[in-house]
Amino acid sequence: MSDTMVRVFNRNRFDYEEMYNGTLIKIKAGGFVTMDYEQATRFMGKMIPMIKDKGGIQKPESYKWLEMDQDDKRKAESSLRNEAEEKAQKTFVCMKCNKEFTTKAALIKHAKEKHLDDMVESKTKEDIEETEP
Repeated sequence: MSDTMVRVFNRNRFDYEEMYNGTLIKIKAGGFVTMDYEQATRFMGKMIPMIKDKGGIQKPESYKWLEMDQDDKRKAESSLRNEAEEKAQKTFVCMKCNKEFTTKAALIKHAKEKHLDDMVESKTKEDIEETEP
């Protein structure tokens, strides 16, 4: 089972079946199906119409009493969180030429080598403007 696969249990005493994304999903009473975490979350949160008896009370066999395995859920969320952190790895961008660097030190080195004259010139102009009456 991959890191983002989870088991979805049917906690009802009746078998459960539902059409989800064009697929009929059947879960025996007390049984489970294995799904991708994100699909399982959507599946569990999908509202279904209530089936009522003549008295207007929902029939117990129509209850959607599903539960995701907590250990599987923790593993999937941890895996997804790690993927997101890798994607959001910090990048440092040179404001002059838009070149990207993975470390701040590399950006500073680049700026000193390639754009030092521009930085000094800008600083000098700012100093002059501040000192003028």
